[in-house]
Amino acid sequence: MKTKAAAAFAGFLLIATLGASAAKATIIDDWSTVKAPAAPALKPVDVKASETALLLLDFNGAQNPEKGPCNTKTKQRCIASLPKVEKLMKEARASGVPVVYSITGGATAGDIANVLGPKEGDPVVQSGANKFINTDLENILKDKGIKTVIVTGTASEGAVLNTAAYAALKGMNVILPVDGMSSTNPYAEQYVAWHFANAPGVSAKTTLTAIDEIKFDK
Repeated sequence: MKTKAAAAFAGFLLIATLGASAAKATIIDDWSTVKAPAAPALKPVDVKASETALLLLDFNGAQNPEKGPCNTKTKQRCIASLPKVEKLMKEARASGVPVVYSITGGATAGDIANVLGPKEGDPVVQSGANKFINTDLENILKDKGIKTVIVTGTASEGAVLNTAAYAALKGMNVILPVDGMSSTNPYAEQYVAWHFANAPGVSAKTTLTAIDEIKFDK
């Protein structure tokens, strides 16, 4: 009886110890053991041009690294994305889709990468990570009857994440081309893609795609 009791007590202590260890574990403790989930599927998108706007967020700095985040010093991935984003912009303009820009604090519209430069009449808003905050972006989109936004820009975990999430939570449809959002490293782009594919409230309103998979219906 004493042997059985001792064994039972030892088992209890083991379970209690394991439970306590698990309770103390945080994502920081488990960081090196986390395996990335499978990549979300990208989908082709047919865009209704009359209800869609293209957002080009914080592409300033290409000509002068001191003038914004899209520069060769800290965001080479943004510089690398410019040809693709330029292609998307040209297709959007040809289809009559309005193009709306944002810039970071201290920049001007002239600091936007030359290949993406705004035309006369294109709206340009200036704000922090969420381009709806302290700007008239929401009214700009409402006045144009916009129900869907194609969101591109840098940083993916900054302007793209916050602006696109706000749009989705306000009931707009979000098209997110993964080759049009950039950061300093691939991990930031990865977690933003995961967020929009899985997070409650935004995943149901977001379509992850690639620029070549976006077709405009005139």
